[in-house]
Amino acid sequence: MSKMQVPIVISKTDCHRCTELKEWLHTHDVNYIERDIDDEEFVHNLLHDDNFLKTFCDADGCIVNTPVVIMNGKYWFKELWGISGLREKEAKKLFGVK
Repeated sequence: MSKMQVPIVISKTDCHRCTELKEWLHTHDVNYIERDIDDEEFVHNLLHDDNFLKTFCDADGCIVNTPVVIMNGKYWFKELWGISGLREKEAKKLFGVK
């Protein structure tokens, strides 16, 4: 992995895509920090992040589908997933894997 910020993976219990992403990261020796979307303090911090609010929230509230990756100040979610699962080409690009 090149010199980038350590990604934060927002996950939750019983999330098959979260498990798939974390297994892929382990396989490719990518260091990451995992945060649980059910952690109230973490969610409180997210709700004070303008980028988070612009990405996931509108007048009706916030909707977050896990996993979400926070990398270099940006939130990545739908870009990493297709009908057949993890888009490996996009994941390799995001995480600097060759």
